[in-house]
Amino acid sequence: MSIKRKTLEEKRKEIKAANDKKLAQIDTKLKAIKARERNQERKNDTRRKIIIGALALEHTNKNPHSEFAKKVHSLINEYTIDDKSRALFDLEPLPESEQKLRKAQIANARKKPKGAE
Repeated sequence: MSIKRKTLEEKRKEIKAANDKKLAQIDTKLKAIKARERNQERKNDTRRKIIIGALALEHTNKNPHSEFAKKVHSLINEYTIDDKSRALFDLEPLPESEQKLRKAQIANARKKPKGAE
């Protein structure tokens, strides 16, 4: 009975296949890590927004006549566009034409490079 020996080319292909498989596994793990990091950053960002919002609401409720409270109310009125969100702040719904105008203004402001005002 003869044992067939692998050629160098066959060994090279086997090693390459094994390395490719390991590389694919590493890539999969890296993608999973990056996804977890993005998810955690989104959670952190949401938590920061909740805390800042709670602090702002607390201050405006305790100091309704302060400059800060007036500015917060002004910003809420200016940037809160849809009816459902405006109702949360006891604001009247905007006419549809005004909603479209404000959405366009906000979109245009986002397109401007920083410092190009």
